[in-house]
Amino acid sequence: MDGQTLQVQTETLDSRLEREFARLAQAWKQDTRYLSSNTEIATHPAYQRIIGLGRDVVPLILADLRQEPYPWFWALRAITGEDPVAAANQGKVRQMAEAWIQWGKQKGLLSDDES
Repeated sequence: MDGQTLQVQTETLDSRLEREFARLAQAWKQDTRYLSSNTEIATHPAYQRIIGLGRDVVPLILADLRQEPYPWFWALRAITGEDPVAAANQGKVRQMAEAWIQWGKQKGLLSDDES
């Protein structure tokens, strides 16, 4: 397999992951938009499937979180095994989102110029 073929296959995998994430995230957001239970939100089948996509989906979650602070925190903790949110900011969605966005930048998963 030459380098060009490998690059095309990688791009195909990346675009498939992006499409799958977008499909699952849309279903999750639509189905849970009126729920107040964090447990119900985080145990939704589409959310659980996103977690199942593994570490490769983390940049997509962070980019989505940057656009609007949906409750991605459970998924991010489950996938990464980390939690950059200070104890004082637990439960404060905007501060939690910012902590994860900063974490993503530090890990090289988000660039500073993305908005």
